[in-house]
Amino acid sequence: MKPWTLMKLPEPETLRRQMILLAVLDIICCGEEWLRVHRYDPDFRPGVQLGIVENGAGDHLYVLFTADGCVLKGFDHESPLSPHARDEYEVWPGMYEGLPDNLQSVLHSSGDTLEAEEVTFCLWQENGKPVWMCGEWGELDNKEAESGGTDFLLGYLNETPEDYIEWANDYFSGLQPLPLEPVRHLFNGGPVTEGLIAAINPVRDELQAFNELGKLLELLNQNTQI
Repeated sequence: MKPWTLMKLPEPETLRRQMILLAVLDIICCGEEWLRVHRYDPDFRPGVQLGIVENGAGDHLYVLFTADGCVLKGFDHESPLSPHARDEYEVWPGMYEGLPDNLQSVLHSSGDTLEAEEVTFCLWQENGKPVWMCGEWGELDNKEAESGGTDFLLGYLNETPEDYIEWANDYFSGLQPLPLEPVRHLFNGGPVTEGLIAAINPVRDELQAFNELGKLLELLNQNTQI
């Protein structure tokens, strides 16, 4: 295993709150769960929370948050590291090398949900450790291949309100152009209210949105860690 150096990643707790926030915004912007890209399951397994990015084109990013650390498992179906690009459909050599047993067991014991064999990159950071790590993915011909799709899939983790607005306006068909100030309010830690939902998406059923947001709002408001 080796430190991850191709691109900067936030600390796990910052990443967790970011994924919760993006899931909240997707719920407000879209009433149909199957059309959303960002989702968050706070009760995935006992002591495990799951952040999800699924773009509807066969690519995904699953992020497991546990008391022991955080694991990112991504799949870019066009990456040369895809098992589908190999003659005998095999996970790329060294992909999970060095992943601690306690984190690996969570990933591999979740059955078909996390699709452990559908992988083009895996990164992790143990609690108390200062850096993100990855396995030895081998010597590849170019940086695009070497990234395993990290630059592509981690790009869905919008870090600013402007980034999210640009993405959402392009992705959600029929959505009115999002106003900056309400989205910025959420990014700055402001509470979700009926007025805020109406400001972001005037046609959204506010009661339905609040019912779906449920525990996600509690997590944001309480700032609780795993």
